Amino acid sequence: MMNRILIILGALMLMHGVVSAQSSKMKRANKAFESLNYQQAIEYYNEVLGKEDNARAKINLAESYRKVNNTEEAEYWLGQIVNMPESEAVHKLYYGMMLQTNGKCDLAREWFIKYVEEVPDDLRGQYLVRACDYEEELMIKNEGVYEIENMPFNTDLDDFSPMLYGEGIVFASEYKEAGTPIKRESTWTGNPFLELFFVERTKTRKRKQTVYEYGNAKTFSNRLNTKYHDASVSFNKDETEVYFTRNNFISGKTGRDDDGAIRLKIYSAQSQGTGYTWTNLEGMPFNSDEYSVAHPAISADGEKLYFSSDMPGGFGGMDLYVAEIENGRWSPPTNLGPGINTEGHEVFPYEGPDGNLYFSSNGHVGLGGLDLYSMQIKNNGEFGNIVNLGYPMNTVSDDFGIVMNDAGDFGYFSSDREGGFGKDDIYSFKKSAAKVRLLVIDDETGKGISNAEVVSELTGNTYVTNAIGIVELDQKLNECSNFTASASDYLENVNEGCTKDIKDGEGLVVEIPLKRNLVFDLFGKIIDQTTQAPISGAKVELIPTGCKDMKRQTAMTGMDGSYYFEEIGKDCCFEVRASKDPTFLANRSAKKCTDDVRTSTSFKQDIYLSPIRPLQTVVTTSPNRPVTTTRPATTITRPTKPAGTVVSTTRPTVVSNASVSTVQNTTRPTTVQTYPATTTTQTSGTTYTTGTTYSGSQTVVTQGTTLNSFGQGRTPGTYLLHIYYDFDQSYIREDAQNELNKLFSLLRENPRYVVEIGSHTDSRGSYKYNDRLSQRRAESVVRWLREKGIAGNRLKPMGYGETVNVNNCKNNIPCSEEEHQWNRRTEFRVLGYYDGEGRFISTVESAKPNHVSVDQCQSCPF
Repeated sequence: MMNRILIILGALMLMHGVVSAQSSKMKRANKAFESLNYQQAIEYYNEVLGKEDNARAKINLAESYRKVNNTEEAEYWLGQIVNMPESEAVHKLYYGMMLQTNGKCDLAREWFIKYVEEVPDDLRGQYLVRACDYEEELMIKNEGVYEIENMPFNTDLDDFSPMLYGEGIVFASEYKEAGTPIKRESTWTGNPFLELFFVERTKTRKRKQTVYEYGNAKTFSNRLNTKYHDASVSFNKDETEVYFTRNNFISGKTGRDDDGAIRLKIYSAQSQGTGYTWTNLEGMPFNSDEYSVAHPAISADGEKLYFSSDMPGGFGGMDLYVAEIENGRWSPPTNLGPGINTEGHEVFPYEGPDGNLYFSSNGHVGLGGLDLYSMQIKNNGEFGNIVNLGYPMNTVSDDFGIVMNDAGDFGYFSSDREGGFGKDDIYSFKKSAAKVRLLVIDDETGKGISNAEVVSELTGNTYVTNAIGIVELDQKLNECSNFTASASDYLENVNEGCTKDIKDGEGLVVEIPLKRNLVFDLFGKIIDQTTQAPISGAKVELIPTGCKDMKRQTAMTGMDGSYYFEEIGKDCCFEVRASKDPTFLANRSAKKCTDDVRTSTSFKQDIYLSPIRPLQTVVTTSPNRPVTTTRPATTITRPTKPAGTVVSTTRPTVVSNASVSTVQNTTRPTTVQTYPATTTTQTSGTTYTTGTTYSGSQTVVTQGTTLNSFGQGRTPGTYLLHIYYDFDQSYIREDAQNELNKLFSLLRENPRYVVEIGSHTDSRGSYKYNDRLSQRRAESVVRWLREKGIAGNRLKPMGYGETVNVNNCKNNIPCSEEEHQWNRRTEFRVLGYYDGEGRFISTVESAKPNHVSVDQCQSCPF
């Protein structure tokens, strides 16, 4: 056991020097202590204290007992030291640890608390305070799961760190074969140096169970054993490579640090297979004369090497590290981090067949001394929760150096617990439990969910699924446990796994389906159809259709015209309605549904609203500068219609004024052409151009569904219906149905408004005929809407004949049929609305003449 402590602490190092004759026993004791000759130091310090009360002698004596793991004597002397003025904070920690190891956890807790008060940043104290609280749980958590047996090849010295090899076990021991002279002894322990041994095992059947019989221990390899310590081996999968710990000694040369200490190093060797001679012995590239590296553990794929080291930059005594093969070479080692490594010692790593990393530590919550722990190696290389293996794998003594078979239900470990043959002994363990496979799957696809967390109600342990959604664990026979699974974007679910009526070694599969936790929200903008500017203060309603878990919601747009609804129901359909009375016509989106959406989604829905009042500013075709144009009030007379046509003197003609064309008479509404090539509006510092919002040069709105909207009509406040007519016809063509349905939806969405349906003809035919034709066309639209249920008093048909063209296809101007077709159209505009008391409120501005009416003097001479 004492040599094992040396390896654990990285103190297998040997001190070079000769103790010169001293007249003072205290000087001799100090010299032995400084040379790590603790057995001799104990003898000298006891002699000193037999004659005088010496504080330094007590402190060094207690530390010597602690180093050789004589916990009772260490407890006795530390109990005196903690009350001395020369005491340091760490003595309280060591005293608590000795008390805990000696089964006095309640008293140990008091000293751990005192240590935490003095050194709050040392997590060891905090873990050890908790350890006493968890002692009962750790003692019963695996009751009935493990069968422990002391191995018959143990000796009265240290035997530890077993590793499976071929048909037997390789381990480290101070044992010397009969007839072999002891050439050298460790001054630390007074025992022979450690060497590697091999014991063959034979599988037999007794009482329907598989058992092993063991032969005599023999030297494993003379090529690997040296005159100093050799221990802690690890083999690759096909056993052609070995990694092991030894003192800094190779090719007959000894390496020492600046203080003369021989540090620990990891060496590798190769062979042609099991039982062949080991060759190509070499040290690892991260070895150093100035610090120790020990306890190698090669991964199953041979790509990673875990080990312990006290190299600079660690978190405590011995830390766990990993090096990886990169481009055929070992990478610089990486510390496994503060979540694993503590101010204490983390040693003897081992990658198990279940993909977990096993190790021993005296810095985590445990029963005392070194305890065995495991943690899952996740798919991304990170580690899961650290789990104490509990009693009987762990005791108040040191428990370490685990290895197991491919099934993970049988293996070996080391311990210096009571009842052994010697100091450190090797024990076998057998699990009497069922292998439980937890399968976390997507409820819809049935595929496994990786990185899902599963919590066992029985043990409280948390597990993480592998790349195909599987976790494997052991569960006691004849017990049931609820397993709670959770994963990102999924709803939590629980399923029970029972091992009743399952025989030892049989398996159990527990399937836990998870439904996706879908989150839906909705955002968008309410936009002026004519200017493309956002509309602030608009009312936006989220209207659910056909779902129970979503209520109707209302929001108001901000200055930027935006709105947001946070909660959209699952398996629901919804519509969005936007309105701003009385300046805009309300509009509604098409129906959207979430029932066929399989991922969390943010829906984007912009809605365009048509303004009711005419525009006050007309923008020219200049892309850079808006121009405000005052409507001219020119009264004009219709020219004479060419021969063969009927002339009406009550119709106005169209007069062009720069980019604006106006017409006026006393019976028909004035029309103003507003067809700018580029419309640019600035609102609150934000520029809106052709429907896209810009902030500087960065596009803010880049995607999203917008509603179909009506084109701007020939005059302000009018909107174009894409309803076109065959020549000299007024019937509704098939291609007009979609456009009429849009108008019908708009009127139904705005039940208080009265609209004018204005129809137009091309310039062919007489004025009078075209007046009647356009009137029939307007009435056909009104008739279609009334048949759909729109009240007649809300619809005003108006025929404009050929007076308001959209192009230059006027009288006597040659045009194509397509150009004439554009003039045969229908537009609508809002005339007003009925208020809450049934009064009609007009939204059409009355024409205000801007000239003085002059009475024509019929009898004036000039």
